[in-house]
Amino acid sequence: MKLKTKITTTVIGILILTIGSISMLSFNQMKIILKDQFGHNLLNIANSVSMSYLVQNYLTENNEINEKKLDNQIEGIRRKTKVEFIVVMDMKGIRYSHPTKLKIGKKFEGGDEKRVLTKGEEYVSEAKGSLGPSLRVFTPIFKDGKQIGAVAIGSPINEVYNEIYLKMDEFIPFIILGLLIGVIAATMLSSNIKKSIFGLEPIEIAWILKEKEAVLESVKEGILAVDKKGRVTLFNKAAGDILKLSNEDIGKNITNLSYENRISEVLKAGKYYENIEMKVRPGLTILCKYNPLKNNKNEVIGVVMNFRDLTEIKKMAEELTGIKKMTWSLRAQNHEFMNKLHTISGMIQLGEYTEAVSFISDISKNRKEISSILTDKIKNVSIAALLFSKYNKAEEDRIKFEIDSDCRLNKLPQDMREDELGSVIGNLIENSFEVVSSAGSGTVYFKIYEIENYLKIKIKDNGPGIAIDIRNNIYDIGTSTKIGQRGIGMYLVKKIIDEMQGQIEFSVDNGTSWDISIPMKRSWN
Repeated sequence: MKLKTKITTTVIGILILTIGSISMLSFNQMKIILKDQFGHNLLNIANSVSMSYLVQNYLTENNEINEKKLDNQIEGIRRKTKVEFIVVMDMKGIRYSHPTKLKIGKKFEGGDEKRVLTKGEEYVSEAKGSLGPSLRVFTPIFKDGKQIGAVAIGSPINEVYNEIYLKMDEFIPFIILGLLIGVIAATMLSSNIKKSIFGLEPIEIAWILKEKEAVLESVKEGILAVDKKGRVTLFNKAAGDILKLSNEDIGKNITNLSYENRISEVLKAGKYYENIEMKVRPGLTILCKYNPLKNNKNEVIGVVMNFRDLTEIKKMAEELTGIKKMTWSLRAQNHEFMNKLHTISGMIQLGEYTEAVSFISDISKNRKEISSILTDKIKNVSIAALLFSKYNKAEEDRIKFEIDSDCRLNKLPQDMREDELGSVIGNLIENSFEVVSSAGSGTVYFKIYEIENYLKIKIKDNGPGIAIDIRNNIYDIGTSTKIGQRGIGMYLVKKIIDEMQGQIEFSVDNGTSWDISIPMKRSWN
């Protein structure tokens, strides 16, 4: 059975059961009320007859009323009140009036007259008499404080029920109208539900749900969905592993978790964001994409967040770019050595053999010193390779790049990646190269070392120094003195150092000097 048919029939069935039950209850209640009311009316008539002077005198021993006169008066009352019978009886139950004349003088039938004759009570009763089943009332007749007889008045029980059925007939149109409205409402409800679930049947929804779960779990990217109040509604295994989520986090507000995100901003603005970096915990940064969910009224009803571990992405990028860096470094070395070979060749051709030997010795010595520092004292291969490539570039650009012999790097600060440290060193050295003279007089000094649980970095150049007008906002994104540059280098440097809870300072005196301090261990809230 289709969902629409099932919903319609179920609702109609409930309506029929409910309205039917209410109708039966109302019918029974009305039956009782009308029967009581009918009996009360008969009692009023019986009381009126029992207090009649004619009736009371007839039942006394010295009565002056003949039987025909009494019967005529009682029959007149019966015809006016439209009851089936009015019977006046003595204390022995002998009738003195009756619609059927042959039954006058005979004993009352039914057996329900005993209470009125023995106890003097008035009451309503149902019994079968000589005229068939009837609803009848009994009232005692008193004179001078003594009971002298009783009055019985009755109507066929069928007439009483017919009266009830006539009253119920007035409710039938309303019952039918209620059922009709219910059927229309059930049809509209089932259609609306069907529309809300895009016309799908339950078995189709179940299949789509299972299919979606399988797809979500097979995706390596983390997927997290929240509702319009920012509460977690769904996440896949990858998201659970990266963000340390469990089933208990379903229903929790994502803004109450231990990391910041842009979900609140997306819920308010309904904008799409991608390639957003978010620090989740020490050593873990993710790259996020936020996609707002909207209903058919273009209202934001939730957000789906896709993300990947940026650490893994950067490792992959480093592997892919490692060969490129090596090629560039070899190219720079080849270019520089070709220049030196040309110089040596010229000296030999000019017969300056002593100067040629001295030149070769100086080059060999410098290379040996740099290689010794980078190999023995810089234990991180990526940082050593970066410094060596910068050294080769400086020689090619005729800049003196002095790497302090007291450099020492045994390990990186806690949770700091080598690409982050490389970004800090590379940006500052490159900035220094760009501001110093390339005519042979430009110098850049570099030192990295560990002291008192801190990693220290010092870079100094003999350039013109940082312009006064940009010193206060040197770390702001977009600040730059270079044409065509976007000014993000120093912004990234400051961002990385702040995340590591470190400090960066600069001074300007015959050039620019940078001093950086990064704790080897730090606390995370």
